[in-house]
Amino acid sequence: MNRKCEKCGIDKAADQYENDETKECRGCTPEPDAVSRIAALLEQQAERDKERDEATQKRIDDALAKIADKEPVTPSKTVEPEPKGAWADEFEHRGYTRSDFEMARMIMGGVGPRLGLSPIEPSEMFMAAYNHHVTRDKPIYVANADGQPVRAMDTAETGFGLELIGAQYVRDLWEAARNADTLVGDIATIPMTDPTVYVPIDGALPEMHFVGESTSASATAYTTSKTASSRVTLTAKKFTIQQIWSGEMDEDSIIAFTPFLRERLNISAALHLGSAYLNGDTTNAGTGNINLDDANPTDTKHYLAWDGIRHYWLVDATGQGKNMAAALDIKEINVARGKLNGTDDDLNSAVGNINWGTDAATLRLVCDWDTYMSLLDSDKVVTVDKYGPGATILTGELGRLYGIPIISPSYAVKTEADGKQSTTEASNTKGQITLFNPRGFLGGVRRDVQLFFDRIQRTDQFLFELYTRRAFTRFGGNVASGIYNVTV
Repeated sequence: MNRKCEKCGIDKAADQYENDETKECRGCTPEPDAVSRIAALLEQQAERDKERDEATQKRIDDALAKIADKEPVTPSKTVEPEPKGAWADEFEHRGYTRSDFEMARMIMGGVGPRLGLSPIEPSEMFMAAYNHHVTRDKPIYVANADGQPVRAMDTAETGFGLELIGAQYVRDLWEAARNADTLVGDIATIPMTDPTVYVPIDGALPEMHFVGESTSASATAYTTSKTASSRVTLTAKKFTIQQIWSGEMDEDSIIAFTPFLRERLNISAALHLGSAYLNGDTTNAGTGNINLDDANPTDTKHYLAWDGIRHYWLVDATGQGKNMAAALDIKEINVARGKLNGTDDDLNSAVGNINWGTDAATLRLVCDWDTYMSLLDSDKVVTVDKYGPGATILTGELGRLYGIPIISPSYAVKTEADGKQSTTEASNTKGQITLFNPRGFLGGVRRDVQLFFDRIQRTDQFLFELYTRRAFTRFGGNVASGIYNVTV
């Protein structure tokens, strides 16, 4: 049955519409751009995650019922918390969170039983606090190597070195990392269902031609145009933290140690992931790596996982960089922004459909600390008559320049004149600026966090291991630019 399109007014078959409610035919419905596609992809992934979580919860309940020799059950109602007892005076004034109790219990359960040693037995007061903060909301489960729940963690049987599903701790870890590092929080991240994921993006636009009236019946009388499609690849890379501490540890010291350990993990995740995004370079040789261009990097350096944002404008597309070879001329920042135009400046080759530099608020300017301090002294921002009430002479800080947010993380460092780091720190004297659009990059998560705790008996030590698998990629060209060899 034909329907009339409200836009073009032509009767078309029903299969030319998305659904019965669609008023415009497919020919009149614009294709989403790359950014819109990513937003739609994230929405779809969120729906799939919700369905997966519901299915996972059902499998957990079935597994627990099987252990108890009962029939599978539907999810039970949330257990009401018991009235607070004496434990509240012991723990609550210290500000411990559910994540702290999760991690403390994991450490107690994982440091002995795997090697046949006695586990660290928690006190009744600790377990009362643990049950109040953790099991009243959602139990923690022991999982197998595939992440499938085996049984609930309880006082009878603890971790045995296997990873534990502590949802609150994992979520808090990455939320803290995003909050601690603007660069990490700005780049969109999607879950990965496989070690390698292909994400569709816009290809080149079909070219529109100017032609005269055709006098030929040939199907190729006019030059044809093609609509290209493309994709980018996310490949998961493995990261780990290996930490050892002394075996002189009882329940009290574990509880006191846990908040400090969580804080260190949060900071480490933020700094290393942010640095990998910015400084990534897979070149592992005696020369050439942008982070160590005159030596061979250690094989385990975090920045070897993928090619990052700086690598793009320093190596992949050198025309995106500017050799300042002098003190920074602040106008060069706008010149750098002008290079985020999505395509090459060649009207005869292509007319692009993306301009990554259009909206200043969506861009990010990353610079080393000395360059940031020199920006504070720029005559464009230091006085009230030039910069208004936000003048640096009044505030002592500079949050934006030309509307572009500025960040200066610790892993944005000075370099040599060629824009690359030397193994000799004294040679790294030149400032550097990276300007990029976070929407031009995408992160992926194949495995959030796995935690293991083991006892090293012969040295009377505990080994803590954290593992995660992450990915990073770039959309198209001209998504970043930079200025190097800045005298500071």
